[in-house]
Amino acid sequence: MRKALMHAHTAYMVTQFNIDNIKILQKLGYTVDVACCWQDDDSALSPEAMVKRRQLLDELGCRVIETASLRKIFNLKELLKAYRQLKHEVETNQYEIVHTQSPIGGVICRLACRKARKLYGTKVIYAAHGFHFFEGAPLKNWLIFYNVEKWCSRFTDLLITINQEDYANAKKFKAKHIAYVPGAGVDTNKFVASEGAREKIRKELGIEADTIVLLSVGELIPRKNHIEVLEALKLMDEQGILDTVGSDERVSPKYKVKYLIAGRGKLGQELQEKINEMGLSAQVQMLGFRRDVADVFAASDIYVFPSHQEGLPVALMEAMSVGMPVVCSKIRGNTDLITEGEGGYLFDSKNTKTLVEALQRMLATTPAIRESMGAHNVEVMQNFDKSHVNTVMEDIYRKIV
Repeated sequence: MRKALMHAHTAYMVTQFNIDNIKILQKLGYTVDVACCWQDDDSALSPEAMVKRRQLLDELGCRVIETASLRKIFNLKELLKAYRQLKHEVETNQYEIVHTQSPIGGVICRLACRKARKLYGTKVIYAAHGFHFFEGAPLKNWLIFYNVEKWCSRFTDLLITINQEDYANAKKFKAKHIAYVPGAGVDTNKFVASEGAREKIRKELGIEADTIVLLSVGELIPRKNHIEVLEALKLMDEQGILDTVGSDERVSPKYKVKYLIAGRGKLGQELQEKINEMGLSAQVQMLGFRRDVADVFAASDIYVFPSHQEGLPVALMEAMSVGMPVVCSKIRGNTDLITEGEGGYLFDSKNTKTLVEALQRMLATTPAIRESMGAHNVEVMQNFDKSHVNTVMEDIYRKIV
């Protein structure tokens, strides 16, 4: 019986980005086991969602191997425990394919597979969802992560990268093969809004028809950088750019703006406190976890993606797939998707003034121009559709063995 192992550091990582890969492997005749840490306090999924994800794996017939945590680099006890667990499973089951991912998890898993590669011909695929070294990253990231990835690449049969900057860096490594794959893919037909969604959501949230709605969707963690949008709105309010009570008359025209933040995460309470402290409670609303994201998209006008670091962001691709114009940070991954002035505008995630400028440019465009930007983004997303990515991955799995 052909066996494959799908490994990631958390259950979220496996179930969010690899369900299609599991199905492809099963289609090719593999029995697929899943190894990950299921008890993760930082998961972007609610406890109820975690239960459903576990049920999904059970329905797919996957044996789940619960490993120790691989999230913290200095938790040597947990890392060693995970290494021993993975080494035992890989050598006992003699998998033909081991597909691993994430910086720390990818290192530990590849080390655990060294003996199996020699004895049983196990092929190790490492999918880098975003190297920790990138243009603009701290020097320590290059000194540590670049050299670790380069060393571990010699234990890698195929290194997958999902953006062009990582692909260029991976070419300097020792992996047997290197491939570019356009992310995990997005279902470009996933977000279909219900009838009358724009009016319904705006009525629910108390948003007037002539208000321009900015939207961010995603996990509430420091890397996603929601705080910079709050700082930009505060600065715009002080400069009189926003049409708010008490704003001065220095800038014309003024814009009626509402910023919606959809998602959950450990910074939720802190962000709400910041909103209150900055006096932005009338302009910013936190929605929490929403099941009707398609309707929220329909009620919004501009997608704002201020992240400091990404590989190839699914949240941004989903917004593009429904035809939203974008204001996003000028970082690796984002620049694979957005060209300045075509699908949106770019800014420096460490310089709030550049975000203010980008927002002003987008607010100043006509609805017709924003619509054309959104149409451009829909067209771009055809190259990142799940059907295309799945075809690429099936070809990779066929060829690796």
